[in-house]
Amino acid sequence: MYRETTQSERLYTEVAGRYDAVFERAILAEGRLTQLTRKIMNGRRIIDLACGNGRWLDRIRPSSYVGIDPNEAMLEQARLRHPQAQFIRGDMTVLPFADGSFDGAMSMFGAMGHLPEKGQRAMIREIHRVLNPGGVAILTNGNMWSPFALPVTLTGNHVRLEGVRFKVYSATPHRFIDLLRGLNVMRLESYDHSFIPILPIKFISSLLGRDYRNDYTRLMDIYGHSSLIPSLRWFGKQLLAVCQKGCMDDGQESTLRSRRVAR
Repeated sequence: MYRETTQSERLYTEVAGRYDAVFERAILAEGRLTQLTRKIMNGRRIIDLACGNGRWLDRIRPSSYVGIDPNEAMLEQARLRHPQAQFIRGDMTVLPFADGSFDGAMSMFGAMGHLPEKGQRAMIREIHRVLNPGGVAILTNGNMWSPFALPVTLTGNHVRLEGVRFKVYSATPHRFIDLLRGLNVMRLESYDHSFIPILPIKFISSLLGRDYRNDYTRLMDIYGHSSLIPSLRWFGKQLLAVCQKGCMDDGQESTLRSRRVAR
């Protein structure tokens, strides 16, 4: 396991039992991402890389599911949440599955950012290997083009959260596409506008007798549509790529990557 991953796992061990509360804002900002994931992943044989507490299985209906994560404390929470599902402890850069075992792969919440570039490339190679031809992957990474990534960039990509200091590896849109070499990138955009504080929403919602979670999610969905505005396309804190394992040659893939980012 990479040193950066080991450092970040200290955080997830610390927050395993209260993960949803610690990351509440970011989770409530996943409305549009959830709709997209359901549309693509429902009915597929899925591997969920860095599955954490299994929260994405609350939202999708795959034909089969395997969650893999290096953190045993998070996996314990996942097994409590979904006792019938398969969760295994493992390294997402060395997957213990045969070639073509899945027709869907997902890695959410910028999990690959806990790997250095060498590890990220190894992860992508493994995803490519375990996917069937035509299989689809939904992958996320931190977005260096977001103005809200600047504080992290200025600290040399070091983050301190819940008293734990660790390093993350984000990417620009072009760099992310380069990392995804070997996969056909069908869609690339930014998401996660949870830089907006949640306390004012809680206060206003309580005055109106409303559920602040629904109100915050609706607000995040409105901001999420800013990805359709060219000048605001990369404001989101995370990058989202929808990819497919295909049979394109290198020249075709290179041309498609350039077009996806330029649009």
